[in-house]
Amino acid sequence: MKKVNLAQVALSRGLLENGRTIPLERFQMAHLRTVLALSLLLFPLGCGPSAPPKVLQVGDKAPSFSLMDASGHWFKSSDVQPGYYLALFFYRGSWCGACENWLLDLRRDVPQFTAAHVAVAAVSVDPVDDSAIFNNQWRFPFPLLSDGEFHLIDAYGFRDPKGGHHGEDISRVGVVVVDPQGVVRYVRSAKEAYNHPKDDEVLFEIKQMQAGVPKGGAS
Repeated sequence: MKKVNLAQVALSRGLLENGRTIPLERFQMAHLRTVLALSLLLFPLGCGPSAPPKVLQVGDKAPSFSLMDASGHWFKSSDVQPGYYLALFFYRGSWCGACENWLLDLRRDVPQFTAAHVAVAAVSVDPVDDSAIFNNQWRFPFPLLSDGEFHLIDAYGFRDPKGGHHGEDISRVGVVVVDPQGVVRYVRSAKEAYNHPKDDEVLFEIKQMQAGVPKGGAS
């Protein structure tokens, strides 16, 4: 059987037998076992791609968050006044005419939300600069939050892949309501902007919650 002088290599791998060379086939087999062992260490069996993050549903604990508003200030979920609900209105972007009309309706209806002890914020992937221009145009009485990293958008399963004006990922329109205990109580979204949840629907659901009526859902 053909042999090769692999003393230095064999020594470094612990394959030298009593100072003698070893058969090539035995060296190759030992090398293969070493490679397989390393492969199992680096890539354990059964470890495929990580599972997608869990999409929050009604009854789940809402995540805490901190997002920048159109003024460049950080808005934190912990900033919500104790005893208040938090209603998050997700919109496609300032370029979306249907979303603009929706937020203008919300501007009109904010006093009703405030009277019901509900804090309101709007969320999109728009950069802060774009939100600032949008806000300067309409002077919204609620923060426009920038979620360009999709922290909240993905948490509630609202991402719309390539749905943007230029084919970029954006948020679908939708509303999430979190109660004063930090529990998700209402989730609604729609693929088309004109099918967004109506303000009176959201207010009705919140008043039902406050009255103790166990109602709410996801779509």
